[in-house]
Amino acid sequence: MQAADTKAAKTWEQEFAARKGWWALQPETDSKPPVVRDEAWSHSAVDRFLRARMEAVNVVPAAMAEPRVLIRRATLVLTGLPPTPEEVNAFVTAWSRDARGAYEALVDRLLASPHFGERFARHWMDVVRFSETNGSEFNYDVPFAWRYRDYVIRAFNGDVPYDHLVREHIAGDLLPQPRRNPADDLNESAIGTAFYRFGEVSQQSCVEFRIVGFDIADNQLDTLTKTFQASTVACARCHDHKLDAILTKDYYALLGVLRSSRAVQRTLDGPAANRAPMERLRALKQQLRTALAAVWREEASAINAESFAKLSSAAPPPVGDPLHAWHALSKVPAQGIAETWSKLAAEQAGASAAAAEFNRKNFTTLADFRSGFNGWTTDGMGLRDGTGRSGDFAVACEGGSAVKAVLPAGAFTFALSDKLNGALRSPPLKRTQGNVSFEVVGGHNSLARLVFNNCQLSAHQKSLHHQDWTWLTVPFPGGTDDLHPYAELMTFWDNPKFPEPQGDGTDKDSGVQRGTWSEHAKNPRTWWGVRRIVMHNVGEPPKDELTRLAHLFEGAPPASMDAAAARYAQIAQQAVAAFAADQAGDDEVAWLEWLIKRGLLSNRADASPKVARLIGEYRAVEGRDLSLPHMMPGVADEGAGFEQALLARGDIMKPGAPVAHGYLEALSSPAFTSKGSGRRELADLIASADNPLTARVMVNRIWQWIFGVGLVRTPDDFGHLGEQPSHPQLLDHQARRFVAEGWSVKKLVRALVLSRAFQSAAVPTPSASERDPQNTLLSHFSARRAEAEVIRDAMLAASGRLDATLFGPSIDPYREQPDRQSRLFAGPLDGNGRRSIYIKFQLLEAARFLSAFNLPGGKVAEGRRDSSNVPAQSLALLNDPFVIAMAEAWAGRLVKDGGTSIDTRVEAMFQTALNRPPSPAERARVGTAIKSFASQHQVAPEGLLASRAVWKDAAHAFFNFNEFIFIP
Repeated sequence: MQAADTKAAKTWEQEFAARKGWWALQPETDSKPPVVRDEAWSHSAVDRFLRARMEAVNVVPAAMAEPRVLIRRATLVLTGLPPTPEEVNAFVTAWSRDARGAYEALVDRLLASPHFGERFARHWMDVVRFSETNGSEFNYDVPFAWRYRDYVIRAFNGDVPYDHLVREHIAGDLLPQPRRNPADDLNESAIGTAFYRFGEVSQQSCVEFRIVGFDIADNQLDTLTKTFQASTVACARCHDHKLDAILTKDYYALLGVLRSSRAVQRTLDGPAANRAPMERLRALKQQLRTALAAVWREEASAINAESFAKLSSAAPPPVGDPLHAWHALSKVPAQGIAETWSKLAAEQAGASAAAAEFNRKNFTTLADFRSGFNGWTTDGMGLRDGTGRSGDFAVACEGGSAVKAVLPAGAFTFALSDKLNGALRSPPLKRTQGNVSFEVVGGHNSLARLVFNNCQLSAHQKSLHHQDWTWLTVPFPGGTDDLHPYAELMTFWDNPKFPEPQGDGTDKDSGVQRGTWSEHAKNPRTWWGVRRIVMHNVGEPPKDELTRLAHLFEGAPPASMDAAAARYAQIAQQAVAAFAADQAGDDEVAWLEWLIKRGLLSNRADASPKVARLIGEYRAVEGRDLSLPHMMPGVADEGAGFEQALLARGDIMKPGAPVAHGYLEALSSPAFTSKGSGRRELADLIASADNPLTARVMVNRIWQWIFGVGLVRTPDDFGHLGEQPSHPQLLDHQARRFVAEGWSVKKLVRALVLSRAFQSAAVPTPSASERDPQNTLLSHFSARRAEAEVIRDAMLAASGRLDATLFGPSIDPYREQPDRQSRLFAGPLDGNGRRSIYIKFQLLEAARFLSAFNLPGGKVAEGRRDSSNVPAQSLALLNDPFVIAMAEAWAGRLVKDGGTSIDTRVEAMFQTALNRPPSPAERARVGTAIKSFASQHQVAPEGLLASRAVWKDAAHAFFNFNEFIFIP
């Protein structure tokens, strides 16, 4: 509030107080169902509220719908699929005996169907703007977004209490006792936070274009508050809300919560995942250590001058290579060996001291992982064992080698297997120098990077493709402390930018990756290791201090080549002995690595029968028993949160005073006291039964999903720009009942679908047409066009191509031409028969057929879809290759099933497509059309029943019936 004087302040206080009196911000009233005259119609609380309103204006409700209409309506509404002819006939028979009992049994069966979760999940996905790519130019994948879809399906099928679902979405990663999926022990609760990660995300630099990060957070804030509170809090980004009781400081209090939450790829596997195979691999490594040491002891003791003669080369090895000294000795006469050795020792000592001094002066250590993680956070099965001590080793799980690497002290994802993932993230960094350098090894799309403003798709990064230790340098732009930068290392499993369609232009790195995720992840092996991370201004990374060579030059200089070889052999034997005792230091590890690379120690997988047997068993366990990580996009609290400055007029260049984390002042929300983001406190506030919005908003959404229109017709806006409830007492009654019944979605749905209002015929009475033309009073059921997914799924069902399998990775939508540059890949024409919810939702270009029927855009919360009636829809039903293919498949099914006459087949088609028999006039009209089709295809009468072309046209005609695409 920016008040010029006390009078203005009082005026605003009065205005704000008035706004706080808005109906949606008041506690639900304890409304009792009213007494009605027409008790026969009003056998439920819902119906009594509705009938009372009708009686007040003398509106007569419609009669009960016919049983065939009821089963089609209920099945489409609750599962999104049409009933089968067998289900319809069974219901009609049961209805004739006990109408009420049959209908209740039908509803209970549909609520228990696994397809219920699919239907309601698709509704919910509209609200959270579910998308599997981030759009913009390169249309990056949201990796494993489909797991969120499956999570929501399971949640609705399992009737997870809605208040718990709210907590999981807002702060599922912070719950003290998260739900775990009993089928695979995955962290179910953490999946909910994936909703933050959907929507459009720009790939522009968040350093150069700082607004990008704020826009991402703004979209998250807008989605969160609309989804759970039907409030337009994002309208207060630049000023206090023009109409509602939402302050600018409310916006920034909440923005601080979201900006304090890092976007991450999260490992869902619990502690038990891979426990047994990992324990077995550890045990086998101990046996391998002994077996390898036995081979290496013999080889180390056999090292002599002849061994080094085989390694000689014309060009001198670099100074850091132990062979450098041998090469220098080989160029002098015997009498000069001792003197040369002494000179080399002095050179080594000088170079070592100079490097150490250079490093001391020019580098600031950000992290040294040789002594633990030191406040950095980790995720992934590859980092379960913590940092590794010196002398560990990684077994080569492929190829002819026994050992992938002997490891110094540090952090490694591949110590047991390079199939295990790992991510390592720093606390927020303060820039004191212009570069950050990582001392790393790694490969196959692992990545080291800096993240600014929580932007996951910016490019301050270097990919790892280094078998040997190296320093990778990433520039650290100035003036970025307010963007809360952090450093991160990760395997491709943990990388939200994988695959990388832009490539990495900084060096030879990953190249351009324009294929699908599965194409580039076909080889699941991805790995990295890190010892240190430093910050510096100089244009080069730290120098090698050559400490491993100091031992070589200890003592008196050798007088001969044989004596020098003996010095090398002694060091080799000492290094092998230290390795065998599991006491090797970093210098011994460096020697072992050098001896292996130079071939002085064997690294063959068949170096001995025992080594061969153990390597074989290790690879069998690793390849057969070790499961790949289960990943999910989400958010995480990693370190202390920070307060967001209030931006004057929303201008990121005009920060004001910081605002404490909190929620809406109008809801008497206190400032948060937690040290993290505050998401857990926010989740508890929103999921509280005392919150006047949460239950109302969800009840209204479910009402809309059942009846087509909510009691509040603007489901995402309960504010002044939205509509007010048509039946406020009914809304409050259902909200209170929703909470009292444990926030059970299924109980609420059951009550609504069992209402007389839902069972009414769709034809209005004369009084309703006259006094309530919009059917606000629900005197009859409002028939409506089905959603795009229902239309497509109904075609799959009629054609016999429907695959009712639940869950799993999404299927790319059909396209005539893929566009790999924009990551728009082409899938099968019928999506392999999978339901539409399993067709990949590409933000840049959604499935063409579905888009014709008002599929949401996926960029903002859309609690109510548009429902247009445009020529493009008729053209899609006439010409879309999917529709034609389904007509052809249905025709093949009809011809294969036989049939004795046109009439019997037409009867069957009506039952399949519309769940009712044709009237005599319809039967005659369709029969005439079929004979016309036969004439056009020049099919003789005797061949008509066997003609796929004729029946394809007939099936195509049924798909174009208005009744086929409507919920009756």
